Amino acid sequence: MDIATQHRPSLRLLLGAVALAATLPLAACANGAEPSEPASSSASDPSTPSETESATVDPVGKWTSPEAGEPFLELKEDGSVEGSDGCNAIKSSWTLDGDTITIEPFTSTQKACAGVDSWLSKAAAATIEGDVMTVKDGQGSVIGGLEKQ
Repeated sequence: MDIATQHRPSLRLLLGAVALAATLPLAACANGAEPSEPASSSASDPSTPSETESATVDPVGKWTSPEAGEPFLELKEDGSVEGSDGCNAIKSSWTLDGDTITIEPFTSTQKACAGVDSWLSKAAAATIEGDVMTVKDGQGSVIGGLEKQ
């Protein structure tokens, strides 16, 4: 087993921890209104997260990983996505709903590559915090992370 494969769970754990750490401050602010304030006043408060802020998530571009085989996804404006799981070329389409990217099942080449974990080919959804994309499988489990290039 090569060193990249040995440390891949650590990279996934690190990326998951970064995503969680970036989310916790937002969760702490979610209920920032004082109980005596009417609920409608928080809707006009510019410090309150709004739908327009989630619309600022821009998944278009190339997202990469330093793992063996250098897996990546390139999400295009036309809703197509191409990339590599580190071994095989993968293609599909994607949509954005709020802050969740949904990825349709990939079509891919079928090469066999020793020492490459093809986790990215199992991607079904993703979320973005800053320049980190947290990738999830069809069951919603985090399977890895990519960084915007």
